[in-house]
Amino acid sequence: MLLKTHLMFAVLLIIIILPYVDNKIVFLGLVFLGTIIPDLDSSCSKFGKNILFRPFQFFIKHRGIMHTFTFVLILFFILNRYYPLIAFPFLIGYSLHLITDSFTKQGIRVLWPLKFRVRGFLTTGGKLENILLNMLVLLNIFLFLIWFAI
Repeated sequence: MLLKTHLMFAVLLIIIILPYVDNKIVFLGLVFLGTIIPDLDSSCSKFGKNILFRPFQFFIKHRGIMHTFTFVLILFFILNRYYPLIAFPFLIGYSLHLITDSFTKQGIRVLWPLKFRVRGFLTTGGKLENILLNMLVLLNIFLFLIWFAI
């Protein structure tokens, strides 16, 4: 999926969870950060195009280990050990990215080093993803307005 679709899914989840979170700004930022990081392994991604990530991309292929729940769980346990405040929102954003990518035709390898892939029906950047994106934007606006009306 494209970054904008990942971010709209993140916004949806944030709107739903935010009322139950103590430190809302930190939560918001970390969910977004967790949503963006998995695609740093791609030179075609919005942030992956940055020259800082090019050496990193030489060693890790797109939708490789960084697109597995094995990797996100390892990151979560490390963060939870040393920075527990940021571990959970980061896990939410990262996991959401993986879940949404599992609906694409390219799919994801769920548990590295297993070769098993979960694949979906969406073409990244295709018409169906664009329709989904537009529906998410409208839903997010609707929920946001309801949230502020309460």
